[in-house]
Amino acid sequence: MSPSQPRRASLKSLLGLGLALLLAWGAREWLAMHHASQQGAILREWIKADDIVIYTTDTCPYCVKARQWLTTQGLPWRDCNVEHDAQCRAEYEAKGAPGVPMLKVRDQWRLGFDPAWLVETIKNRPPT
Repeated sequence: MSPSQPRRASLKSLLGLGLALLLAWGAREWLAMHHASQQGAILREWIKADDIVIYTTDTCPYCVKARQWLTTQGLPWRDCNVEHDAQCRAEYEAKGAPGVPMLKVRDQWRLGFDPAWLVETIKNRPPT
């Protein structure tokens, strides 16, 4: 066995590992997109205009992600920016909210954005 053979085997092993990691990452991303699409489909079936209000600020990165998800799924929602709208700020402060995004879904409130919670809340709360 020559000295270059172990090196070649190590390179093949690293390339194989890299390919396996890339495939695993791609599968994970596909599953996440597929799951989000399923959640969006359920919500589009059950949701009405003004069912979702999201209390946000201009500088909140989680608010940006929540807005993007809702928009990508084609859902009707209302952005209530607490920095620019006095009524939104009053509602937000009345809830004693410790941060944003704060979601109001029908009559339920939640700090933070969670699509699974959104689906369950919409399915379990009839429209008012």
